[in-house]
Amino acid sequence: MAQPVSTSSRRRDPRPRTWRDLCLVVLGSLIVALGFNLLLRAGGIAPGGVPGASLVLQRLSGIEPAIWQALLNGALLIFGGLMLGRGFLVRCALGSALVPTFVALTRELPPLTQTPLLAAICGGVTVGIGIGLVFLGRGSVGGFSTVAIVLHRKWGWAVDRSIMALDGVVIAAAAFVFPTEQALCAIVAAALLSRTVRRVLSGGDHAKLALIVTSQPAAVADAVLHEIDLGLTRLSGEGGYTREARDILMVVMRPSDTPRLKRVIKQHDPRAFLTLTDASEVLGYGFKMHE
Repeated sequence: MAQPVSTSSRRRDPRPRTWRDLCLVVLGSLIVALGFNLLLRAGGIAPGGVPGASLVLQRLSGIEPAIWQALLNGALLIFGGLMLGRGFLVRCALGSALVPTFVALTRELPPLTQTPLLAAICGGVTVGIGIGLVFLGRGSVGGFSTVAIVLHRKWGWAVDRSIMALDGVVIAAAAFVFPTEQALCAIVAAALLSRTVRRVLSGGDHAKLALIVTSQPAAVADAVLHEIDLGLTRLSGEGGYTREARDILMVVMRPSDTPRLKRVIKQHDPRAFLTLTDASEVLGYGFKMHE
């Protein structure tokens, strides 16, 4: 007779995840605030988004960036709630409130550097780490991502392109109120911020995906399995022009294994067709395990 599953174990599962998510959102928001105050604000770098917009508005009005961030995030949060529902409002409220709060609390800390380029590089990476942690905690810092999601849901606009366009408007505005050098550094910071967020979300576990179309599948597969000690999957394909059946070998590997794979393929089938592409996140045996 099957044993009943304990309901207590079911209740315990979500709780660690909830606390983990909360800690990630709080820690990420704090890191965003520190990167903003100690690096970006100190260097006059406005890399787009609500933090960048708050620096531009501070330069024009003299009002603290934390106040502008609270006002902008609040307005965008309400807009998102009206357009996307109460669930979105609840999900984004914590991060949208924490970042301006931490910015206000840490505004008196001394800057780490006054060099614009160094502030842009370190600030972009630091804020990117913070935003990535918030996203890992299933939260959001609100801001322009709210507008981008609304544009995507309502009119099908690509989220990344919408955010890029909105950030471009902020950086262009910064060029009118900050020196040219700082405006150019803002572009560097924005690029590093976006790249860092992607790296944090993928866990830094980058890999290569290889697709091999070969007339010698047995020899190539044996070499991959035993000479390089990699796993592979055999797929069935058909030549589009010749209509001939072809075996396709799919291999996921560390980037360091790429030269050996190329050498093995050249040795066993110089006429093989090889396609290599980046795999930003790989889950499973030999890589990062499923959560």
